[in-house]
Amino acid sequence: MDLTTSATFALLVFLATTAFAEGFLKAQGSKLTLGGREYRAIGVNIPHLSHGYLGTWFHWKQIYGTQEKMRQSIVDAVQDAEKHKVAFVRFFASPGYPKDAAELYLKDADEYWRRMDELFALCRKHNLKLIPSLGVLSKWSPPFDEFQTAVLDPKSKTYEATYRYVREFVTRYKDDPTVLMWELQNEAFLRADVNMKDRPGLPKGVYPEGAENVREKFAFEDSLRFDMLVKLYKDMTTFIKSLDPNHLVTSGDSGPREESQCRRETFPNFKWRDDTVREHLSNLLESQPEPLDVFSIHTSGNFTTTRKVGKLPHLEFLRVRVRAIHASLSPAFVGELGQTQPGFPQDPEAKWTRAAIDLLDEEGAALIALWVWHFPWQDKDFNIPNGASQPLLMKRVAEFNTRHAGKR
Repeated sequence: MDLTTSATFALLVFLATTAFAEGFLKAQGSKLTLGGREYRAIGVNIPHLSHGYLGTWFHWKQIYGTQEKMRQSIVDAVQDAEKHKVAFVRFFASPGYPKDAAELYLKDADEYWRRMDELFALCRKHNLKLIPSLGVLSKWSPPFDEFQTAVLDPKSKTYEATYRYVREFVTRYKDDPTVLMWELQNEAFLRADVNMKDRPGLPKGVYPEGAENVREKFAFEDSLRFDMLVKLYKDMTTFIKSLDPNHLVTSGDSGPREESQCRRETFPNFKWRDDTVREHLSNLLESQPEPLDVFSIHTSGNFTTTRKVGKLPHLEFLRVRVRAIHASLSPAFVGELGQTQPGFPQDPEAKWTRAAIDLLDEEGAALIALWVWHFPWQDKDFNIPNGASQPLLMKRVAEFNTRHAGKR
């Protein structure tokens, strides 16, 4: 590369970085733009980002021993992400289990938000944008001993608490471009048309000491139908947009179950069969309604097994879903991308995940988030304990983000 070409390339990267640093994400058909330029990026999942930094994660003693070590581990994860040119972090942003919420958010909301501000400042300092998953389903019904469906009832305590927390979070950061976009709930649609009778609920140990009316099993009345979740998505997205005109909203879904059609047709006395490809894609598109802005899907795969839908190989299943999303003129967000059989700990070359990134790059997918980063809870299967443990994968991430997200 001669000096003129090198200087031109450096100028283009600088201009792209400057543009991406300003403004809010916009959706234009199947593409996203930031600062007037098309924006595509790869980030990571740190599920316990806020719980760990704020000191409320239920498992801190088991995993870290002390809250100080847990907090430092979050700082290390953020710094390592910047080092490897990661663009954003997706995290679970509710106050956590009932016990976690009682220890800080419900006891001292001002301190809770002060620490959250500090976390946002840390990520901003290290050039990381954030996708907070707000936990709009079932985070508040257990403490009130109400059914999961109570989130749809404006007269319920669950509804009141859910909308209050979302209002507080969204209004606090609605003008902050550190937020890349809002997410409603992790994988809510996996609950669609599932008979919840006698399924395990939250164990007593995750409630505050002395909590009353603890239900450790779900009831049939906790069951959520397909149309109920669609209504929740519409209502909550409309609510968020009424508070925040700046940020886009995504669902957080992995996609419907691979037997979604028979669940819809035969609930609760199921007659099982797998979806056809057309049935599944139809339910995928119907499950994430407007005014949601960005379609969310999750995937973990390998080269040896196939999906239930059409017996498709994992990569082909990913491709047809992304193409269906793009055909609806919507951007695609692969909110969790991991691999199984082997997982990351067994495959330091991350062969399948790199092949998936190549496919998503070719298809023009807007956003990808690796599952999972600095998360010792899943050390045996999915965790990337540090970027150095996956040199080829993180090189691919850096290349993608340099080209598409203005990372330098």
